[in-house]
Order: sequence, then structure tokens, then C-alpha cells
Amino acid sequence: MTERSQPRFLSLFVAALAVRLGVVVVGTALIPIQPQQPIRIVGVGVAGFPEDLRPRTPTAERFRELILAGPGRTVEPWYRWDAVWMANIALNGYTGAADESGRNGVAFMPAMPACLAAAVALGLNPYWFGLIAANLAGAVGAAVFAQVAARQLGDPGAGWRAMALLLTFPTAFFYSAPYNEAFGLLFTSLALAAWLARRPARAGLYALGGSLARLTGVALGAAAVADWVANRQREHLPRAAAVAVGSGLGLVIFWCFLWWAVGDPFAGLKAHEAWGRRATSIRNPWYTIESVYDPELLRPGQATDFWGEAVVVSVFVALGVRAWRKHGVFWGVLALVPIAQMFASGTLLSAHRLVLAALPAFIELADLLRRPLGYYLVCFGFACAQIILINRFVHWQFAG
Repeated sequence: MTERSQPRFLSLFVAALAVRLGVVVVGTALIPIQPQQPIRIVGVGVAGFPEDLRPRTPTAERFRELILAGPGRTVEPWYRWDAVWMANIALNGYTGAADESGRNGVAFMPAMPACLAAAVALGLNPYWFGLIAANLAGAVGAAVFAQVAARQLGDPGAGWRAMALLLTFPTAFFYSAPYNEAFGLLFTSLALAAWLARRPARAGLYALGGSLARLTGVALGAAAVADWVANRQREHLPRAAAVAVGSGLGLVIFWCFLWWAVGDPFAGLKAHEAWGRRATSIRNPWYTIESVYDPELLRPGQATDFWGEAVVVSVFVALGVRAWRKHGVFWGVLALVPIAQMFASGTLLSAHRLVLAALPAFIELADLLRRPLGYYLVCFGFACAQIILINRFVHWQFAG
């Protein structure tokens, strides 16, 4: 497919930005709308939550009051869970980002904290700035991803379908939150576009950005190496080497920074245990399977199992295998590495959010849903589930 037959970036960007801003408005508007009695669907609370899970620690309350005291109070509903940690890191640095549970800010990659810190340095309101930056990055990333999908499938309409499926996916509202997800989408999509255009330097630079945004960003490097080993095409070596080096370098830079800041390059990996993940062990894949059904494990939101997460992961594994078979090793490994990272962590906690990193899976889904009826039904179901999760998120219920 020629570049002229691709869907136009501006049209894609405007549509994606409209969705992103719509999600922000919906999340903000849902705050006062709560019935007095709990409402559950298949045992999952969707409204009228019996308790506010907001952390009542002095640190959490201080940040809440700080946001509410300034112009950022309008967007305060979007500063939940990890977003509070992003603000904590921005204001106190990795050395001082701590709460009553310890210095756990080191668990978060630096893209969004750096963005918030830049706003502080420029004298801007960091809470508005972080939300705007996330939505712009998410919109650009989604538009570029749509062009990648269109080129991969040789169909402009497939690009639009892939973008719609990605943006309506239940946990895609995190692209509107001041988390690292939007930057991960942006840099990964740009790296994929450069990969397809055979521009090694750009692909490597964007891969570096991807691994500074999300730990799942290293999937790009793993996919490039696997593709080279499988095909051994000399003309593709510069591209594979650039992506592998860039992807690994981002992680090395962050680890070296942590070594300088807190004295331990692997402090971030160790801090993940504070969120219910296990220390590195060869038994972690088994613990991950065990986490699906073991009622004795501690889970967020009083959940007793991870069966829903297991279904989502199984579907994405199938889509990743399909990507491998239809489009090659690079695309299959790129989809499957984020899932392998879950199994390495010993739990399926947040699996329905982490699969957002498996971008080739959404391309495969767009290819499968070529018939309008199935495509519209899936998008509708995704969107309904996303509104439910947004409502949970802004009311301090676990949503991913």
C-alpha cells in the first residue's frame, strides 16, 4: 500500500483526540453520579460503591489537598493510584518519592514524572499539564498506530478499525490518565512506523523512548533481535541493531540513574513487590497461573480470583500467535513479550491494562473483524466496559 492510500494522519489525530478528551469529560462528570445502593454486574461493582478506597495516609491526603487547592482541582478525579505517585516523583524526585509504605516511587518509569517535573520547572500547573500531555501523546500515538495497521494489512479501513478497537478497549482510558501508558503508545507506534519505513536511526530513538515510558517497551528490542535471528537478512541488520540497542539503552539509562539517585540500579524491580508482584524467581510462571484461582492471595478490590484477567490474556496470546504466523516473528514477539513479562512477575495483576502494550494484537483483531456487525458489536461492548472502569477509577476502585 502506498503512503497516499494510507488514512490521513490529521483525520486520525482529530478523531483520536476527540475520543481522548471525551473520556476525560466522562470521567470528571461521573464523580457526583453515584446511586446510594451498590450495583453489580456478574459480581463486579459498577456503581454505588460501598466504600471509598482512597488511601487515608498523610502522604495521599497531602497530594489530594495540594491538587484541590489550585487550578488543578477540575482534573483531580484523574489523579488516582499510580498518578499520585507520578506527581510525588515529579515534586520530590526519585530519592524523596515515598509514602508510609516506603520509597516505592522508584517502581515507575520516568516519562510522565519527567513531564510533570518539566511543568513545575516552567511555572505551569503540573496537574493540568500532565493530563493534557497524556491526551495529546495518546492521540498522536493512536493516529500513528492506525497508519501502521493500515500499512500492515494493506487496507486503509483496517487502520481505522484498529484505532477504534484500541481506543474503545476497556482499559484504554489509561491513555487519558496521567500515567505512562500514553507515552508508551506514542513511542512504540513511532518506532513501528520507522521500522516499516526502514529508518534505523529513528526506530532506535523511538524504541529508547518507549523503554523509558514503560517496562514493556523492551518488547521492541526483543522482537528486533528475534526477527534477525529467525531471518538473518543482512540488509535488515542495521534496523534490528538500532531498535535492540535503543530499547535496551533506555532501560540501562534508567537503571544507571537509579543507581546514582538511590544507590541501587534494580530498586525499581524490587519495589514492584509492594504492589503484590513477586521477587524474581524461576517459579513465577507457576505463581502467575496460581494467582488465577488461589483464594488465599491478596488482590485489590476484594477480588477472589483473576479469571477475567486469565481470559483476556488467553485471547491476546492467541492474537499474538496469529500475528507471528501471518506477519512474522517481529510482530508475534512484540505482542507476546508483554504477556511473558506478566508471567515473570508472578501474578496477573493489572493484566487487562498491561495487554495494551501488545499492539500487534489489535491489528490482528482489526483483521478478524472485517464484517461491520461483529466490529460494531465488539466496539460497543468495549466502550460500555470502559465507562464502567472509568467510573471505578475516578471513585478510587481498582480498575487496572
